[in-house]
Amino acid sequence: MRLICCFWILCMLTCCGPAVNTDRDLQARTPRQTEKKLQGSWVVYKVGTREAAEDRLKPLQDTLSRLRNRFELTALTIGPRLFITEDSTGKQQQRTWQLLPPDMIETKGGAELFEIVSLSDSILTLSLRIDNKRTHADALLACYRVDPERYEGKDLAHASLNQWRQHPQQPETPVQIASRLTSLLRYDALYLEVLNNSNSDYFNTRRFHLPFSYYNGGMGLKDFDPASQFAALFYDGRDAEKAYGLLKEYFNTRPYPRIENYMQAYAGFMKNLAEVIELNVHE
Repeated sequence: MRLICCFWILCMLTCCGPAVNTDRDLQARTPRQTEKKLQGSWVVYKVGTREAAEDRLKPLQDTLSRLRNRFELTALTIGPRLFITEDSTGKQQQRTWQLLPPDMIETKGGAELFEIVSLSDSILTLSLRIDNKRTHADALLACYRVDPERYEGKDLAHASLNQWRQHPQQPETPVQIASRLTSLLRYDALYLEVLNNSNSDYFNTRRFHLPFSYYNGGMGLKDFDPASQFAALFYDGRDAEKAYGLLKEYFNTRPYPRIENYMQAYAGFMKNLAEVIELNVHE
């Protein structure tokens, strides 16, 4: 089986994919309607720029690359008051936000000011101005809505899928360790399903905490690493080893899904593994 590496698309950022014309519906909506439509769970599936001359973008390439590494393929949750982003390790940052009618989103302290370029039931496109001396460009964040009705009533902000984010304050029981582990498995499974349904054509294995290798036609289990991001999710090394032991024990219990789409196959494998662990580890 061929190992799938971490994809970093380094082509020019002048083609983001989403439309860049201002959404006429924004002008017709009331501020309250716009705020309500913004709210939900999103995945930033692509980061690019509005069309600009190459010589104008050249001095901004480092800034654009950092912006892409920060936002692309990350989850975004917009609540009534909170604007929640995450970094490449999955660590969340929560800020308050407000709508500046008709089409600007200001986060707490004015740290970032996003323009809403388009907003529909499934796609949100945000524009963020970046400057370098006398040059500037508009970065575009294309976001895909995670509709709970398509995913068994859950989106990426669902509490049961984010249990793994809260670091334990004391050693956990076998059931608690299993619950933390299955929460992560199901979160990553849903994340992959969402990416597959968006216009994203790749995923980055560095954004996953699970100690898996991803192949064309299968998955493998890496050796346990006490210094890994996976181990850091648990109270201490002992609990992390117990969690790893569950993965190792039940990894091959069910056959790998025979699905041609590799993202769907990975997601199906993770959901099956979570179910097997849950069935075998209980009070």
